Amino acid sequence: MGMIGRRAFCQMIAVAAATAPFVSPNQARAAGGPARLPTILWVRRARDEAQIDYSTEEGYRAIAWMLRDVQADVIGLPHERLLDQWAWMQAWLAAYGYHVRFDIHSGLRTPATNRSTEGAALASYHLPDTQGVFRAGDISTPTIPNEYMGRLAWLSQQGGVGFYTRDFIHTDVRGYPVSWRSR
Repeated sequence: MGMIGRRAFCQMIAVAAATAPFVSPNQARAAGGPARLPTILWVRRARDEAQIDYSTEEGYRAIAWMLRDVQADVIGLPHERLLDQWAWMQAWLAAYGYHVRFDIHSGLRTPATNRSTEGAALASYHLPDTQGVFRAGDISTPTIPNEYMGRLAWLSQQGGVGFYTRDFIHTDVRGYPVSWRSR
């Protein structure tokens, strides 16, 4: 299902991480496209955990499934820049010796799920566009404080970063940086 072993994952991240601290996703894209960014994500959603290379068709389907709307049982299409941002964040952390998975709290939301989600914006980036593409996800890690994770997401300059007191951060790829904190 587009998954690789832990050793291969660590080797690929180590190679990608060598330049990650010095190059943001925007800089990498301008310098030669997404192929220069790592494309491996280590994620968990409930009981499902995987290391996924989303650059393959099979891997992209696997990460889309992990980011599905669980309540509605609907699979959407995560925007590639969102996946690039998360892979860049994991590579940054790996460059400093922190190999951590991202625990997914939310990805795609159908309009019904969004309406039932406390505090959700009416025009949320979790909602799919007309092609089924969504641009947001809520994540945490088991070992890195959310404050640091949010600041790292901000450093990528990909879009919105929300800091939530319920122990997760929101990231989206709206195209311009903005941040907020929950009350």
